[in-house]
Amino acid sequence: MNKRKIVAWLLAATAVIWQTAPVCAAALQTQAHEVEVPQLEEGTYVKGEALVSMTTTQAAALTKEGTASFDKDIRVEECWEFGTAQDAQSEQIKDYVALVSSDTYSTKELMEIAADRYYVDAVAPNSYAHLCDIGKDTLSDYQWYLDGTGSFRTESKGIRFSDLEAESFMQPVVALIDTGVDYTNEDLKDSMWVNPYQSKGVEGTYGYDFANDDDDPMDTDGHGTHCAGVIAAQQNNAAGITGISNAKIMALKVVKDNSDVFDVAGAIRAFEYIVRAQEMGVPVAAVNCSWGGSRDSGAVLNTLIDKMGANGALTVFAAGNDSIDWDAIPMSLRTVPYDLDSKYVVVAGASDENDERVYFSDYGNTQVDLFAPGSNIVSTVQEAKFLPQFWTPEKRQQMTTYYNTVSSIDDFYTASNIRGLGSDYTVRLSYEPKVGCSDQTDGSLKYTVKNNRSFGLPIVKDDIFDGGMEQAGFIYLDVTDWNPDTEKTYYISCMMADNDGDGVPAWESVEKVSTKDDCRFVTSGGRTYLALIGITTQKTRSTTYYFDNFAVSVADPDTDQFEKCDIMSGSSMAAPMVTGAVAVLRGVNPTYDAMGIRSLLMECTRSVDALENACVTGGILDLSGIVVQPTSLKLNKASANVRYGNKLQLVATILPENAAGANVTWKSSNPAYASVSAKGVVKVKKAGVGKTVKITASTKDGIKLQDACTVKILKAKNKK
Repeated sequence: MNKRKIVAWLLAATAVIWQTAPVCAAALQTQAHEVEVPQLEEGTYVKGEALVSMTTTQAAALTKEGTASFDKDIRVEECWEFGTAQDAQSEQIKDYVALVSSDTYSTKELMEIAADRYYVDAVAPNSYAHLCDIGKDTLSDYQWYLDGTGSFRTESKGIRFSDLEAESFMQPVVALIDTGVDYTNEDLKDSMWVNPYQSKGVEGTYGYDFANDDDDPMDTDGHGTHCAGVIAAQQNNAAGITGISNAKIMALKVVKDNSDVFDVAGAIRAFEYIVRAQEMGVPVAAVNCSWGGSRDSGAVLNTLIDKMGANGALTVFAAGNDSIDWDAIPMSLRTVPYDLDSKYVVVAGASDENDERVYFSDYGNTQVDLFAPGSNIVSTVQEAKFLPQFWTPEKRQQMTTYYNTVSSIDDFYTASNIRGLGSDYTVRLSYEPKVGCSDQTDGSLKYTVKNNRSFGLPIVKDDIFDGGMEQAGFIYLDVTDWNPDTEKTYYISCMMADNDGDGVPAWESVEKVSTKDDCRFVTSGGRTYLALIGITTQKTRSTTYYFDNFAVSVADPDTDQFEKCDIMSGSSMAAPMVTGAVAVLRGVNPTYDAMGIRSLLMECTRSVDALENACVTGGILDLSGIVVQPTSLKLNKASANVRYGNKLQLVATILPENAAGANVTWKSSNPAYASVSAKGVVKVKKAGVGKTVKITASTKDGIKLQDACTVKILKAKNKK
């Protein structure tokens, strides 16, 4: 919401307070002064800004725009005067509200500093307002890819979701070929396609599980649910995240549980299911395929993709995560999607928070169509995760025993620091100030690990420790002062990024659990340590990782308060961005076929220099470029009689009203009898008396729509 509108909303509320609680100007400097500083809820306010309500004179520091005279790190962005304060003894005592900001102080600190000024009546964060008490989705502040805003540092504008101006005329279906979908997720349960054709041979309620050959496509991995959330998580339901489209998700599971590999037969079964559903009348607009690597040697996939395309669906593939330039690979060595030969295929590469290619994403000037955000993507998953960085400070304080965004290495230990603990690994820890997750500016923990064995492979067991020997190169926390009950359950989480490539690191969440039977606590030398995270490696050379946002839960936490969301990276995440855009385009252009939608999609990009030679469009998905094509043109008259000497005004109405290319051209079937102007004014001529002329209106662009009015020309009326 526009900041000025937010302020106006708050002012209306504070005006009521002022009317009911008069301020005595004479007592401003003598009465006890205590202004309540409200609690903050993460993601509900503009960070580094606060609103200040005052009863004072124009001489007060916070009424003057610019740097505050009492603190150079505070700036008064704007100050609004609301007239003389009620019951003031002088006309110079007025009511003010100021918007203050700081790059140094947090919002809470700003409010606390302002509250100490004697003339301040109230302080508040610069909150987001919401209509109908629906509320902002709780994690949308972490969806940097929507608009380039929120808790993740970014130079990108994202996909410019807020600039999407398109009213959907239909609700398309997206078929998701993946690990299934958690259809019970609060953010997805109302976004699932419900099959109306089960009695006609299309099995399953929400889709089908081809991996296990049953009608329950429940996700146990999370990958498919993550993709589904990006495409169509419920918007503004005060839960989870915001999806791109209003599409319904058809869940087609092809990957078995605890696996990331499946055979192409599974995909073929899924494609066939989609074709049958389309033939029954299901409006499938897109098929999301966040996978690849197989070979389409018999062009079987092409055939089915073409069938789905002829029925109205584009098939969107992820580019891949091997940093390959597919333009440089011979055709004989290419794999899906690059060995496919179908005009209905769209290939999406992954971009990062700086609008550059993520280091792992495949690319190709002629082989990848466009890029979309695929780094550090927050979306829905199938199980609740212990991820305190997504929580409000209050909830985090209640639910965690320990939380550290890493500003030093002081808290952390390795096996070399713990007496009597053996290890086959060498682990070195250091502080990395230039790499940090989310909005943290205090860096991360740099971790390097190698295996000390000169020959043979390390012995890996399920146990974390075996006879005083650690089974991985662990990072430890000294928890002696906690007096932990090691027989209870503790959840551990952190964010992790490897050291491959340049640019923005791709973070992923890591979650571990310490239980009575699988305990992660070790006692040595009278101290108790907790194993946070460990890496098992066979390499004798050092490998580097980064860790941030370490957290340990309270004992036996209430897991119902965990979020069913997670952060993932990959071109698998970029593909559903594009799929969601296809669904939006189909929703606003219901009469377009798949190739028409594909053409519009290729225009929905923002050119980026860094991607000029990395894809066909040279750009990143940009929803502000969504085009609504006209669907109908109707004249105000189908026929008319016009006497010579008179004129006829024709009006062409194009729907929808926000259609692009809505300009109309006019044409007369015989200009010698009647002419028509660019504004639809028909002028009949004497030569046309007794004749009939057809006046036609047509759209200039997009679908060629037209309507006509038949004009019969009558002789001039006799004058008396």
